Amino acid sequence: MDVTRLSPSGLGLLQMCGLAFKYKYLDKRPTLSGTAAAVGTAVHKSAEEDLNNKLSFCNLLPDDQIGDVAADAFEDAWESREMLLQPEEKSDLKGTKAACKDQSIGLAHLHHGDLAPTIDPLLLEHKLEVEFDGFPLKLLGYADVIEANGVLRDLKTRARKPHADDAANDIGLNWYAMSIEALGLQKVVPKMALDVLTKTKTPQRHTVYTEPSPGHGPILRRIEAASKVIAAGAYMPAAPGHWKCSEKFCEFWADCPFGKPDRRVINHV
Repeated sequence: MDVTRLSPSGLGLLQMCGLAFKYKYLDKRPTLSGTAAAVGTAVHKSAEEDLNNKLSFCNLLPDDQIGDVAADAFEDAWESREMLLQPEEKSDLKGTKAACKDQSIGLAHLHHGDLAPTIDPLLLEHKLEVEFDGFPLKLLGYADVIEANGVLRDLKTRARKPHADDAANDIGLNWYAMSIEALGLQKVVPKMALDVLTKTKTPQRHTVYTEPSPGHGPILRRIEAASKVIAAGAYMPAAPGHWKCSEKFCEFWADCPFGKPDRRVINHV
């Protein structure tokens, strides 16, 4: 088996488009990231530094430092990767970058003022690596926040507020909860929280909670099914019409046999 590790993001990609998973993890093709990824990276970095200061010194960072941390993290994210930009973004590259940077700073301030004060961090960006006897894949993930009371939190930046069942359906949260218990960090994860910062005109914070499935059967069955697909090398493309299978969201679109080359549009009269 060419793939020896699997992460929540890898599992999510495999479920969306097996070929994109193959191109990224087996063929090691260069990957691109959109502006949303740069914003998300900057906000995560700001939140991590803010909560790490709280963990170490019992106080969040000063208000006037949050914007600087987010701005620096955004610059690093933008410059360290090749960006997957849309034509309208390319036409005003300077304006696109400035708007995304401002958005990162605004969301970082929202987290700092509205969410971070309520969190009692115990572990931040904690590496969780699990190996099961006889199972061919190492399971690797990084939990955003594990609180002192055992609550597991994951932070997202999105265009809209979450649905009520988004925490229960989140691959990452379920993966991390399973890993925490498998590694003996906690006997039981009491609650999982999905924190979403919306990139709306007036940014807002929304949190949805759920409890892990006892025994973690659903996520373990998905991981087992993924290992069989990887072992067989039977990588299916995304379904026609799926948002992933588009020039906007797939960096492999231009040369994928299921992407641009074979697409034909017939005009109806």
